[in-house]
Amino acid sequence: MPILLVFVLIAACLPVEWPFPPFAPERRVALALTGGSVAFVLALAFTLRVWVVRALRLDPARRYEVARTYNWWRRTLFFLNIATVAACVLVFGWGWLVWRETLVFWNNSAQTAPFAELVVPLPYFVILLGCWFIYYDAERALHRVLHLGDRPYWSRSAYLLHNLRQFALLVALPVVLIVTQQTLNRYAPEMSRTTLYKVASLAVVPCIILFMPLLMKPLLGLRSMPAGPTRDRFEALAKRLNFRCADFLLWHTHGAAINAFITGLVPRVRYVVFTDRILEDIPPDELDGVLGHEIGHAKHGHLWLYAVFLALSLSVLAALTLYLDQYIGAATSEELVRLRGWLMGAKTWMLLPPVALIAAYLFVVFGALSRRCERQADLYGCKTISCANPACTEHDEKTVYPPGGNCLCPTGIRTFAHALDRVRELSGMECDAGDRFTLRRVLRSVWGWVRAWQHGPISRRISYLQDLANGLVDERRFQRRLFAFKCVLMLSLAAALVALGEAVGWKDLFDAL
Repeated sequence: MPILLVFVLIAACLPVEWPFPPFAPERRVALALTGGSVAFVLALAFTLRVWVVRALRLDPARRYEVARTYNWWRRTLFFLNIATVAACVLVFGWGWLVWRETLVFWNNSAQTAPFAELVVPLPYFVILLGCWFIYYDAERALHRVLHLGDRPYWSRSAYLLHNLRQFALLVALPVVLIVTQQTLNRYAPEMSRTTLYKVASLAVVPCIILFMPLLMKPLLGLRSMPAGPTRDRFEALAKRLNFRCADFLLWHTHGAAINAFITGLVPRVRYVVFTDRILEDIPPDELDGVLGHEIGHAKHGHLWLYAVFLALSLSVLAALTLYLDQYIGAATSEELVRLRGWLMGAKTWMLLPPVALIAAYLFVVFGALSRRCERQADLYGCKTISCANPACTEHDEKTVYPPGGNCLCPTGIRTFAHALDRVRELSGMECDAGDRFTLRRVLRSVWGWVRAWQHGPISRRISYLQDLANGLVDERRFQRRLFAFKCVLMLSLAAALVALGEAVGWKDLFDAL
């Protein structure tokens, strides 16, 4: 869950007055408790690794059971790792120790050293690197027994580099940007108050979003898809759908991932990326649907929609925070004056609630928008491989697919549903089975929603497509409702921004951004 990790690390890097260690001597206690906590969670990871390797050595036939158990425990340990680091910072005094030990003198005053904020989540970085090193043996053992053919696996160094690249792109980049801004505010306060600096700060995120594909290629080690039948098929499909992109890219993961995604707002820096395993294990007709799904995101403007939504949402949340600050600051009632005094006493801690608010808002609101757009892209993937006959029963080599991807037939819908089901199976995701209502099934369903908060559970997506193929749901009704949802959401955000901007003052809002 990269987005959860991003917000946790940003919260850890904020200039908060972290509490003292629980007892003296403070420095030794903070080091001992933090070091012991890190060693404890790494020991749990090593125990899991030993169990996986031993279980597969003794009985390779248990590979699917071992894989499911390993994935469950690894996800559980992810949350335990975050909780452990939170305890180190909030309870054991690690955050206090970092701010105490990283002071330097600058302009005759004590300042936190440049980028010292990154030392606060250092225990997590140590845990993360240690887990990668430990889990390598377990994942290599699973790779060898899960019927992946003769495909070679990573060397340990290549495996570490593969994970480090993803972490740098998806997690470290936004965290480093926040820390860089805080460092500039400390060491160049006059520059940080200029209009040019504020405009540049606001322009950084749009520029990163626009040029992220160019940064993604070297960071993830992406390569242009080699010439051959698959590339020829993709290029012919893109031409039929009138879709333009800079290139089709191949992501070598040694079979570790089965995925495809599109990146880039404009065709000159737009790429469609496929992992090696999805190209090898998905049949050509289903691969066409997968490519159609990614093209659907571009055709329906989802990438631009997400960018505008995030810009409006963050502006509204900043304006709301500023409005509450002004309202409480100007209040004269006894209750609000008492609240103001309490907030002033915990001023640095007040940096944390906005981060939690943004995280919760994105999880709920952006999740709802993203899941609907994902279903719309699923429908475009179905149209990509549909013929003009709405009652067809099968396709063959003579089937003619109309240009533009505007038709929908039962065969195309079922073919794309089969592609989703194949991805689910190859990814090791469990499928809901049976009608019995049990607590275990409820918990698994809830966890499935949490994991798939952006895309929605694959089982639900497949169920919708099956109903569509059987004529139980209306695709046009879904499109109308989604259009209305988008309009209401974006207009509401724009209206809220205008109202809050007028209330707090546009200049003050610009300064806050």
